[in-house]
Amino acid sequence: MKLKALSIACSAALVAGTFAPSAMALEGFEFHGYFRSGTLFSVENDLNQAAFPGSKETLGRLGLESDDFYELAFNKGWELEDGKKITIKTRLGENNVFGQQEHLDAMLGYSIDAKPTGLIEAYVEFEGLTSSGVMWGGQRFYGRDNYNFLTDFFYTDWSGTGLGVQKVEMGSGQWDFAYLASNRSNNGWYGTSTNAPMHMLHTRGQFGKFRIDVVGKYMAENFVDGDDSGNEYATSGFETALSYAPSGFFGISDSGFSNVMLQAGKGLGGGTMLGRGFSNYNVFAPGGSGSQATMAAVDDGTTSFRLNAWGGWFGDGFLVLPWAQYEYSSFDGLNGDDSNYFWSVGARPVFTLPSIEGFAIATELSYADAKGDDNDNFKLTFAPTWSLATGTGPAPEIRVMASYLDKSGTNAGDDDILFGIQADMWW
Repeated sequence: MKLKALSIACSAALVAGTFAPSAMALEGFEFHGYFRSGTLFSVENDLNQAAFPGSKETLGRLGLESDDFYELAFNKGWELEDGKKITIKTRLGENNVFGQQEHLDAMLGYSIDAKPTGLIEAYVEFEGLTSSGVMWGGQRFYGRDNYNFLTDFFYTDWSGTGLGVQKVEMGSGQWDFAYLASNRSNNGWYGTSTNAPMHMLHTRGQFGKFRIDVVGKYMAENFVDGDDSGNEYATSGFETALSYAPSGFFGISDSGFSNVMLQAGKGLGGGTMLGRGFSNYNVFAPGGSGSQATMAAVDDGTTSFRLNAWGGWFGDGFLVLPWAQYEYSSFDGLNGDDSNYFWSVGARPVFTLPSIEGFAIATELSYADAKGDDNDNFKLTFAPTWSLATGTGPAPEIRVMASYLDKSGTNAGDDDILFGIQADMWW
């Protein structure tokens, strides 16, 4: 019986191959990725390791990244005789899907060698099935292009498993449409009342320099594992984001780039969930709950908004990269009716020193505040940096770092001076 079934399957495959256009593999494959590796030491803690001394999402990433991280993306494409294209996209990276403790163990390992690796993206793209744009399906990062590389903050990150189309031309704009689902990885077993999937419907319209995103969210149940109150939290919500990219540096100078974005959400689009789906990365964002179990512990009436701006201005032998951000939430269901907010401003001036090939001095200064903080949060970083541009985009950097932090998480909130080294590269 098994042989007969196998024979039928093979015959069906041969018949399908007879009528399907043949595909020609495109030469080679794409290899992209990112890694950082380094270490930080605390002067006030006798040169011990500085484990997460401050929030880089508010104070800036330069001089505060005490962890190692990596992602390796492998893409392969085929072109059919009729012009259609298929691209398989996969990504290996730090495996965060099995719960918060494994994630913390990996992050605190300070070594690439000991980190678990997992498949964090696996999806396929079809070109030519729609009149314009690209169709996709599978597990992927999604909506993470609203990214501030200065703070390592994804203002939107609706990653999950689903399908959709991108860059469909309609009217005077380009449109994206998608359905995605995600689960809390450390909040009960799949299918239980504490781990119902969150369903998300996303629409994006791009009109020149303006872009609007709208997301609807739904969960069949929303209970928190270990919450003795037995409360059910919001099971629906929505959010929107309006982005604008002025010409050059906020319209002041043609030499540079800039971006301004306003976000607002309610219910499952508010609180920790503003601009987010379930992922361990999103857990640690500013305003986050610190646990996937409580990320969605928001009420139907929870409302939030976020305003941010970032960019860069380029001069002769000098550039400056500033940011400013503010976020407010009316209240969080798990924490009662207490409102919450945070804000931060910062800038990274970089002296490129054209007379010395491959060498620059990067600095970063920032200030942040949040409700409930007893002290100011200030950081000043000095980072001599060596870098060689490849001419095709990638520019690996090796830097020595020294930071003054007036409220360090490394030693019970006292001020501190941190020293360290880091290698950092996108390609």
